[in-house]
Amino acid sequence: MLTKNPQPFLPPDLVLYVIDFIPPTSDTAKIAYEPSHILTRTLLALTLTSRIIYPTARRLLYTHCLYVDSPRRLRCLLSSLSAYTADLAAPQSLPPIESKPSTIQHETSLYLAPFLNDTINDLPTAQAVHHLLSLLAPTLRRLVIDIPVRSLDPEGDTLGIRRVLKKAFTRLTSLELFCSVRYQMFLDYLEDNIGSFKGFEKANVWPLWPQLRTLALYNCDLSSERLWLGLSMAERLETLVLTRADGVREVDFRSEWIARVNGDRGLTVWFVDVDGGRGIPETIEEPDEGDKIKIMVGRVPTSYYGDEDVIELCQNWIKRLALKGEAAFQEELRKLSM
Repeated sequence: MLTKNPQPFLPPDLVLYVIDFIPPTSDTAKIAYEPSHILTRTLLALTLTSRIIYPTARRLLYTHCLYVDSPRRLRCLLSSLSAYTADLAAPQSLPPIESKPSTIQHETSLYLAPFLNDTINDLPTAQAVHHLLSLLAPTLRRLVIDIPVRSLDPEGDTLGIRRVLKKAFTRLTSLELFCSVRYQMFLDYLEDNIGSFKGFEKANVWPLWPQLRTLALYNCDLSSERLWLGLSMAERLETLVLTRADGVREVDFRSEWIARVNGDRGLTVWFVDVDGGRGIPETIEEPDEGDKIKIMVGRVPTSYYGDEDVIELCQNWIKRLALKGEAAFQEELRKLSM
C-alpha cells in the first residue's frame, strides 16, 4: 500500500534565518514602522505562530516597530515589556528552545507621540513616558518625538509634569539622532512645582546627550543664549536641522558658531522652510577655505494652489523625513536643496 509523502519539513534554524531577512537592512530601515504597515503586521502575526519563532519575531518587532502614537499603545508597550521581564524571571518548566537575551537589548529606535488633544497636561501619560524611557535609555539611539511641550506653561504645571518629562529625557545618554517635530525641547519647570514661584529650572535636555550626532528642532530662536550654550556642549554634533527657526535673517550663524562655539568643529546646518519663508537665509555666503561650517537650505514643496497651513506642512514633512532613518534623512534633505 502506497503512503502519501509527508509534507516538506524545514529545520527551525532555516525558518528563523528566513524571518531575519523580512525587515530591511539597518542602513535602509525606517526608525519606526507604523502599526498598519505590512512589516509590523507580518512580525506581529509571526509572534503568534509558534514557540520557536516567537523570540526572533519579537526581537524584530521591537527593533523596527516601536511606533507609539497614543496613550493606549504606550500602556500596551509597557505591559508587554513587563510581561517579558516576568517571563524571564519565572522558573522554566521546559528547557528554552532559544536562549533569551536581556529584556531591553534590541529596542534602539522609537517614535513617541503619546499625548492626545495637543496637550501634555496628562500626568499618567507623562509618568508612563518616564517609565518607558528609563527602560530604553541604555540602548535607545534614534528618537523622533511629537510632543506639545509648549502646551503647558511652567506656571500652570501644578502636577510637575514638565519635571517628570525632563527627568525622563535626560536619561537618554545613548541617543545619536533626535528629532522634535513640533517644538524645541525646553522643559523649564518651577523649582518646587507646587505653585510658589521661586524660579525656573533651566532644562534644555539635548546637550546632555554625549553621543548626539544629528539634531532636528522646530522653531528655535537663533538669538537664544541657551541654544548656543547647548550647541557648545554637544561636542559630537555633526548635523543640525532647524525648521522654521526664528532670527535666521538677523543672526549670522557662521559668525556666531565661530565666536561662541568652536570654529575648528565641523557642522552641517540645514535651514528648512517653504520657499520664501523667514526660516531660510536671504543670502548664503560662500565658505572660506578651511571653513568647516556648511550651511544648506531645504525648501519644503508646496501644492500648486499653496493653500496648506505652512506650519503643519513643514512639521509633517520633517517628520516623514526623520522617520526614514539617518541616511535617508540626509538624502531627502539634499533633495530639498535642489
